[in-house]
Amino acid sequence: MAKDSAFIVDGFSFDDEDLLKEAKKEAEGVRYMKGRVDLQYPDRVLQIYQRMIAQNMFQTQVGYAYLRELQDYLYTMPQVSNDEIVPIPVHKTVKVTDAAGTTEALREENGKCRRAFRWSVIINFFAAAVIFVMFAIAMSSSSPTVLNYENELQNKYAAWEQELSEREAAVSQKERMLYGDDD
Repeated sequence: MAKDSAFIVDGFSFDDEDLLKEAKKEAEGVRYMKGRVDLQYPDRVLQIYQRMIAQNMFQTQVGYAYLRELQDYLYTMPQVSNDEIVPIPVHKTVKVTDAAGTTEALREENGKCRRAFRWSVIINFFAAAVIFVMFAIAMSSSSPTVLNYENELQNKYAAWEQELSEREAAVSQKERMLYGDDD
């Protein structure tokens, strides 16, 4: 069963489109490097090889294959010490950039941020609801609060004054009835 040729790069077959795109970029980089690297100078090849490894230039099998070619070449050169040839680090997670240039790690970080944001929104919603309920309780309560304290005091004193006036009037009327009207 032949694999779709659109998913094959330099003899490697890819299932993931993002990884395929990265492999295509690396294949272009490998072709560029092959055109620029002069194999007649093993010391320069060693420097280029070490720089590519230090910069993690290649992340797919296409790039690893090219690094392996350079490594094999360097092992055959007597001018280069085998101790100077760094092993090729293979990363467990492959950095894959999508069309927007974001990597898998950034996508994971974005996912974490989105989850944190959702929780923040939920918590803020509940906090706002609690504050709203507290205001509703304060407004419907008959006991004086900071919001309506002045009105409550004025109403209370007005009621006292009215009650006092009514009592004074009643006392005056009783006095008039007892002592007669001396006015």
